[in-house]
Amino acid sequence: MKTLHLKPAFSSAIILCLCFLLTSTGWLAWEYHLMSMVSSSTCDLITMVFGYLFQAAGIGCFIGVQRHRSNWGPSGIHIALVLHFLCLLPSVLSTSLTWTLVTGFLMNTVCGYIGGYYLFILARITERHERASMLGIGYSASIFASWVLSRLGGGSLYYSDKVWILCLMMTVLIMGLIHGTRHAEPVVTSSMQASDTPAASDARSLLFRIGLLVFFFSIVNNCGFAFSSADLIEGVHVEFSRLFYAAGLILAGFITDRDRKYGAILAVSALVIPFILLSLRGEPVSSTLFWALNYFTFGFYSVYRIIVFSDHAEDIGALELAGLGLLIGRLGDAAGEAVCLACSSAPLPLICLTALFFFISVFLFFRVYRLLYETPNTIPPAMDAQAFFHQYAAQHDLSQRECEVFRLLLDEKSNPEIAELLFVSDSTVKYHIHNLLKKTGCRNRVDLIRTYSAAFHSQNPQ
Repeated sequence: MKTLHLKPAFSSAIILCLCFLLTSTGWLAWEYHLMSMVSSSTCDLITMVFGYLFQAAGIGCFIGVQRHRSNWGPSGIHIALVLHFLCLLPSVLSTSLTWTLVTGFLMNTVCGYIGGYYLFILARITERHERASMLGIGYSASIFASWVLSRLGGGSLYYSDKVWILCLMMTVLIMGLIHGTRHAEPVVTSSMQASDTPAASDARSLLFRIGLLVFFFSIVNNCGFAFSSADLIEGVHVEFSRLFYAAGLILAGFITDRDRKYGAILAVSALVIPFILLSLRGEPVSSTLFWALNYFTFGFYSVYRIIVFSDHAEDIGALELAGLGLLIGRLGDAAGEAVCLACSSAPLPLICLTALFFFISVFLFFRVYRLLYETPNTIPPAMDAQAFFHQYAAQHDLSQRECEVFRLLLDEKSNPEIAELLFVSDSTVKYHIHNLLKKTGCRNRVDLIRTYSAAFHSQNPQ
């Protein structure tokens, strides 16, 4: 298959777009199928509580697998894509409620695994200063494509039995793209991982605080944004409403890349919207307006919860944790939906609980904000590995392919292993190593690794 030579950032955005389009199409088709079998409240419980929990479990599975496989290649995601399709078929076609639930939950688990993969790819091959923009562009392109597809067949594609054909086509396309786009594959993370030093312990503490913040953010958002699936029956067009989500994602992405502080402030400011929505419930306001406002402001928070974890995962040298924001967000989404369902007939307790979660969120936000954006940078040596690598590569004028080979050399991979991971021949690997040695003035690969390690530690004394 011909290799696609794309800018890494665009490769990550394309893969994110297609993977999200596939998983969201399957999820919507599953929800529409369930709506014909159970009541709207039961459908909400199944899809937006248990479905989200299974997605969180899937992301956790990816993190666990990736954490113990430094040379994780394309075969893992190919297996996940095949499993997703095999689970999707009965989940949207079966007339048995039990079979629809079992396969639907399995499909959601694989959805989470795929989500962990494309967020890992985003963090791995996209520079920090354009990561949020690529996230917004990838998600937005997927949402727009979903709206276009929803217009096919007189607007009944997601309700029809033919949706599996569309998912099959997307599955094949994604598998081919991942196989043919070299830049879309993770190389390896730096061999210099965070140690059990006091500074590393502080990093884990910060990770925990960020997780709590994202969790309560998600609860607040869903307490105001949890709309019954009955709205879909009454004429709300969710694919059209999601176009406002796309607009919010793009805006939040570019603002966040301009300055992480602005993105954070935008996300916490959006928490006011749930209270507006709660106050307007029961008023003669169009349900479509609720859904549109919901999705637009949710875009700000969606970008924030992914980027804050993606950046921190890069800082601590554990890129497999890039999807942790989505995992914790899904747990909060499920909790918020559960609160709404429990208080569906009691609006006052719902407002009081939402207010409590809001104050907790604001308190956590300012604690995390000071640590991330106002505290002087005291990142330990292991956290500087990525920045030092880029500095070293620029100093010796290394090409992108030479950087990829260099990373694998630092991870003590053999020439055949490097060739397999980068889909090139042994002779090509030797050619790049020869250039690396020439540019750095080293005698052999052992000398290169020793020289690099010495330079790193002299720049970052213990």
